[in-house]
Amino acid sequence: MGDITTNTAQARSIASGPRLSLDNPLTALPGVAEKRAEQLRALGLITVRDLLQHFPRTYQDRRVLTRIADVREGDTITVEAEVVKSRAIRLRRRLAMADLTLRDESGEIRAIWFGQDYLVRVLKPGSRGFFTGAAGAWKGLALRNPDYELHSGDEEDRLNSGRIVPVYRLTEGVSQRMLRRLVRTALDLVEPPEDPLPRALREAHAFPAAPDALRHAHFPDEIESGQLAKSRFAYEELLGIQLGVLTARAKRHLEHKRHRHVVDGPHLQALRAALPFTLTQGQRSAVADILGDMASHRPMVRLLQGDVGCGKTLVALHAIAAACDGGYQSALMAPTEILAEQHGIHLREHLEPLGLNVAVLTGSTGNAKAVRARIASGATSVIVGTHALLQESTAFHNLGLVIIDEQHRFGVVQRGALHAKGLDPELLHMTATPIPRTLAITVYGGMDLSIIEELPPGRAPVKTRRITPAKVPELYAYLRRQAAAGYQTYYVCPLVEESAAKQLTAVTTHFEELSAGPLSGLRTAMIHGRLPSSEKDEAMHRFKRGEIDVLFSTTVIEVGIDCPNATTMVIEDAAQFGLTQLHQLRGRVGRGPTQSYCFLLGKPATADGKRRLEILCESSSGFDIAEADLEMRGPGEFQGLRQAGLSDLRVADLVRDVRLLDAARRDAQRILEADPSLARPEHTLLSEAARRYEAINT
Repeated sequence: MGDITTNTAQARSIASGPRLSLDNPLTALPGVAEKRAEQLRALGLITVRDLLQHFPRTYQDRRVLTRIADVREGDTITVEAEVVKSRAIRLRRRLAMADLTLRDESGEIRAIWFGQDYLVRVLKPGSRGFFTGAAGAWKGLALRNPDYELHSGDEEDRLNSGRIVPVYRLTEGVSQRMLRRLVRTALDLVEPPEDPLPRALREAHAFPAAPDALRHAHFPDEIESGQLAKSRFAYEELLGIQLGVLTARAKRHLEHKRHRHVVDGPHLQALRAALPFTLTQGQRSAVADILGDMASHRPMVRLLQGDVGCGKTLVALHAIAAACDGGYQSALMAPTEILAEQHGIHLREHLEPLGLNVAVLTGSTGNAKAVRARIASGATSVIVGTHALLQESTAFHNLGLVIIDEQHRFGVVQRGALHAKGLDPELLHMTATPIPRTLAITVYGGMDLSIIEELPPGRAPVKTRRITPAKVPELYAYLRRQAAAGYQTYYVCPLVEESAAKQLTAVTTHFEELSAGPLSGLRTAMIHGRLPSSEKDEAMHRFKRGEIDVLFSTTVIEVGIDCPNATTMVIEDAAQFGLTQLHQLRGRVGRGPTQSYCFLLGKPATADGKRRLEILCESSSGFDIAEADLEMRGPGEFQGLRQAGLSDLRVADLVRDVRLLDAARRDAQRILEADPSLARPEHTLLSEAARRYEAINT
């Protein structure tokens, strides 16, 4: 750590010289050689800007330290102490813990770290430092899993004691002391940044100016001033996003297509007359939205969001029929061959009686050359496919409608590549992944949004139950009764094969054990991601035809075949999955009139895991589940956000900062009303931020 110790002195000696730019590499900082830069790169820190935007995750008030003699159970405190004893203790199931004794002038206290016995090699007797954590009971009073920071020998260093201290997210080889020194050095050397926020906007929200906020965010005088500074940068980030998506939407609304679609033609009328049921209110509303877009002069860019089984494909059929009435082709792109084949079956069932040709083009299509020739000539009106639609050899005659199913599984470039194969084609995104409302106005705020909230009549919500180990034999008996009654079961496991690192259920061994044991005599099969596509497809189609009673699988069935006869979903080690994924898996059943069930097995290892299962048992609403999932996991892990650029938010938290998001949305609307092109001098930096996010909604 010697290369960092001299940073502040070096910084002061050259502070009067040329300033650093925010875009300088971190190696421009004193004491940061290539090895240190490589360690920082693991945190995503490459430039000085990256470092200064790596804001503290929390703060510790070290202005007042607690004497060990004054520590009481339940307190969260910081003590400055010396390690006097250090040992590793073996626990059951190959777990271990580090057990230390800490001492200051007033007494001693134990500090324990479960599952981190390696710390005895770091926190050796004689080491001194700060230990911050909650005091609890463990064979007496102890600090449980406290944060720690050892003294470096630089006792004059006031960055780490006697003040409000920032606490950062770290990686291997990077300590809190190191990051604090680097940030302080960068603040001393960098050219003060221009402020993207106009003065009137800052004053309206009582935000500090950017240079002051940058210092307060890292080294505040009070915790409240640090939090206000971080809020200011979170707002700035969210404002840039909102300006970007609203600008994209405004530009699209100014565009003029070279054609308008016919929305009352013979194919659409025939489709409506042929449907054996009445559309739900949500479906009717979505159809009206889409046909309105298609009849307008501006291109459609709409997201159709609906829970599993709500009938999104039926809505899309209306758009396809309308496109065909005008002589245009439609392309529906799905992320998997199984799903593409399923769409092909549905579309043929409804469209071929109307005289429309439907083709399926995937990587395993046998007569692909002939299929492509018919597409290029215009002989095929409706094309369903996978990434094969994006290949250069796939050309369309007159593509007027592009539908992307499970759109979050495709990147912006992939979606744009298919769109570019047409002549001002309408663009309809569909997703069954429930999107929290906070994300809907963030990621998809530039798209028009249609939501189908209700299920078709006759479908009851899937009942979800947790199964204790004692009840598992009864579950197997239930599966046998279901099979005898002619119903089918999905049985999902988290792993393909057994793993020493993860004590979870493997589908390969579970399939063999149950097929030969409790479920012997039933028709069973197994699929997982390592099988060839042809084997997976064949197993799914056999299940669809009713030739399999119990299909063992990993999560490859999350987006799979529609099988109304499947009434039971069993999920092993259910707490290992995210809420949204569990809801998607549950959506594989309940697609027919028979009451369906989802059974959750395994004991949660954490409080969050237990809460996920409780939420799933309590709620059948994908929207409510998505909100809870976002709150528990955070936006960085939400599906599709990395492609949208929002899993890398520097400061903003889409759960915590909902009020800031709402304020940023309203401010962005007002700014664009007054300055639609962001051409005013005070909006120059905001314009740059907006451009970074415009691509989200293309």
